[in-house]
Amino acid sequence: QRLHMRGKPVVAAADREPLQAYLAGHVTRGMTTTMSSVAGERVTTEIVASVQSATQAAVHLLDPTDELPLVRNGYRKPHQLGIDRLMAMIAARASTSGPLCVVDAGTAVTIDLVAADGEHLGGFILPGSRLARDCLLARTSIPSDSDIDPTATLGRDTPTAVALAARYAVIGIVEQFSRGPHAPFDGEPVSIVVGGGGADDLLPLLPPGCITLPDLVLQG
Repeated sequence: QRLHMRGKPVVAAADREPLQAYLAGHVTRGMTTTMSSVAGERVTTEIVASVQSATQAAVHLLDPTDELPLVRNGYRKPHQLGIDRLMAMIAARASTSGPLCVVDAGTAVTIDLVAADGEHLGGFILPGSRLARDCLLARTSIPSDSDIDPTATLGRDTPTAVALAARYAVIGIVEQFSRGPHAPFDGEPVSIVVGGGGADDLLPLLPPGCITLPDLVLQG
């Protein structure tokens, strides 16, 4: 986890000494702090305590049910929507206008559709390539080989077949719901915004003209 202040990710928040050093040099007493976290409860509590100690002020920990700028939570059960997905949508919304398809490719891949007015219409959660492989290894007898052919378009060995399947599943959903028959945007052009550590694996397969936002969640 990284602390993100004033638009830039700064230090590994799990490392207390770098965090304390950063806070000592960059925050002031009374500073208002708003924070989002998908870390475990222990890590989040430690970070909040460190920031509160440095600022001598309360820290507002964002909740998915909070009213946020640019995007409105569209879940039937709003508390279930990950705050990281909302941050990704906010960053995407700030980067361009019109309907959005937001792809955050990490350990899991999330795909979220956002109307032009900022209403979150819903989305999808898929395992990333490595997670898909780990799940199959845990439940099947596939070989535990991790040597993926980076140039392949069809899998001619098991690890490549698993990796490509995970990638093409994402591409299929994006195409169907951004420009295909299931797109909920009444023919309006849709901006596809892509971020996360697995973005480079997806970009060559996605339609041209995608917007790339490194550190998508942190930018939000």
